[in-house]
This record gives sequence, C-alpha cells and structure tokens, in this order.
Amino acid sequence: MKKFFTVSFSKRFPLLIIVTITFCIIAVSFITTQTISQIYTISLDYAHRATIEHVESMSMVLYNFLNKVNTDNKTTEHELFMPVKNSISVYTAYIVKPTDDDRNYTVTTVIKGKPQIKNLTRVDTSQEFLIRKGFAYVTINPAIEKQDSITYVESYIPIHVNSKTQCLVIQWLAPNIAILQQKYDALIKTLMQIIAIVILATVIIIVVISIIHSYRTKSLIQELSHSIESIATGSLDIALNDSIDDELKTIATSFNSLVEKIKHSDQMLLTIKEETLTDIFKRGVALLKDGKLDEALACFIVTILYKPHSFASYFNAGVSLAKKGRLNDALQYFEKAKEINPDNELILRYIGKIKAIQ
Repeated sequence: MKKFFTVSFSKRFPLLIIVTITFCIIAVSFITTQTISQIYTISLDYAHRATIEHVESMSMVLYNFLNKVNTDNKTTEHELFMPVKNSISVYTAYIVKPTDDDRNYTVTTVIKGKPQIKNLTRVDTSQEFLIRKGFAYVTINPAIEKQDSITYVESYIPIHVNSKTQCLVIQWLAPNIAILQQKYDALIKTLMQIIAIVILATVIIIVVISIIHSYRTKSLIQELSHSIESIATGSLDIALNDSIDDELKTIATSFNSLVEKIKHSDQMLLTIKEETLTDIFKRGVALLKDGKLDEALACFIVTILYKPHSFASYFNAGVSLAKKGRLNDALQYFEKAKEINPDNELILRYIGKIKAIQ
C-alpha cells in the first residue's frame, strides 16, 4: 500500500483573498469616513447659520423689550431682566462697562450664571472689537465657543442704565452643534475601531496560515528525507502526493517518477553507472547557475538517492533551497552535509549565516 504525504493547499491563494478583502474593507471604511465628514461639515454649517440667525433674532427681540420697558422708571432691575433669567436658551448673562483699555471690560452685574464673575475683567479677543460695537448696536459673535461640555454663541446688546450706556453680554446655548459633534466623534471612533480590528484580524490570520504552511512544508521535507532512506534500504512502496503546493510539486513529481522507474527495473540500483550520476549532478549545477532552482533541486535529490553520502549533493540542494527563500529546509540539507564533512569551512559559513538571519 502506498503511503501519501499531503499538503493540500497553497498559501498564496487564501492570503491573497484575505488581503484583498481587508483592503476592500479599509477602502470602504475610508470612503464612509470621508462621506460622514462631508455630511457633518454641511450639517455643521447649516446648524451654525441657523444658530446665528436664531441668536440674532432673539437678541433683537430682547433689545427692543429692554429699551421699551426701561423707559418706565417704575420697572425694577429684577423685572427688567426677568426674561433673560427665565430663558432656557441663555447659558450666562452679565453686564460689562469699559475700562481704560478698549479691549478690557469689567463685569458690573451678573444676571444669570456664576456670581463669582462679578468685578472680573473680560478681554475682547476678537479682531473686530465686537464688545465695543455692542455698546452701540446689537452685535453677534459668529464664533462657536465651548466651555466644558457647553457650546454657546455670544451676543452683545446695548442697554441704558441711569443715563449710561452699558453692554449686556449673553451666551446663548447651541445644543444642536454640540450634538452633531458628539455623533460625529462617535461614528468616527467606531469606524476607526472597525479598521483596527480588521487589520489585527488579518495579521493574525496571515501569521497562522504562514505557520501552518511552514509546518506542513517542513513535514513534507522530513517525510521526503525518510522516503529517501526507505528507498535506500530497498522499500519502494512509497510515493508523495503531487497535488501539493506549486513550490514543492516539481520535487514530488520527480520523486514519484524516479520511484516508478526503480520499480520497473529492480536492476537499476545495481547497474546505474557512476558516469550517469555525475552527469545528473553536473546538470543540476548548470540548472542552479541558470536560476532554475526547482529542476536543479530535483537533480540533487536524485543523486542523493543513489549516493546518500554525497557531500556536494546535500550542499547544492541546500543552496537551491536557500535561494528559494526556504531557509529552514536549506538548513536541514546543510546540516546533513556537515555530518558528512564536519570540517568544511564553506558549509559552516552557510549554516552560520542562516542561523544569524533566524
């Protein structure tokens, strides 16, 4: 009964599929991220304009109300600013007066917000001197400000108190913009997590497949070596599966062909001439120089079959494997060559180089 040693897949095909799918997922995620960013930018611009228009409208209404009510000397300050205090849209409101510097203003009255800000100095950081303009007419600061988790827009409203013009600073809440930002951040974070998971999973799968392939390739080489030893003892009921990885198919085909020839001619081992093995070896050396590594490797394995103590055959087989990038397999053949000729400096250098790389 024949014994088959199988490696039933090539590592290139599944790895190519995995890498392709990964790149597709990353590309789709990237395109989705860009689309979400564009939608967010458009939505944010719309929300910003809508907020400014709302703040401007509310500020004008409040300005008209304050100036109308303020003409009645019987109106108290509490009654005057009651709409500001009760408005759920107002985050903070206070009155400021100018100091000697055009950009510095002192808080005189806190209408809504933390009382501690009274008597503090407010600096106008805008290039257009918006607070100073607010002493003359209703002015809106279009910049979106943020304090902790609160997003707001400021407006500056002129008011007349005791025949003096002061400026009412109101910070209007802008919850829509904050909500948009939170949703955008959450979506982007989720997409980044998906991309990271996909990349990590791909790396793990590639590593696992590479380890499996390396293990099976190593097993096949070991079984090939055992098969060679079996043939050397006269046992010919052995064959390798030729439907394996393409990199090893040539070796398996050559090996099986050789075994079949040996079976059909039991006298081959006895009658084969030394000149024939020499020609096969020389042919392998020529193929190795031409870069035909698979054919050269097959020639050297054939010579090893008939001359299991051939240092040159093991050495050249190792060189062929090393040039193919299969360093672990090459190291096994170099070790065999070393057992035959342990003092050879060239083989020691090759072994040292491979171990240094590993």
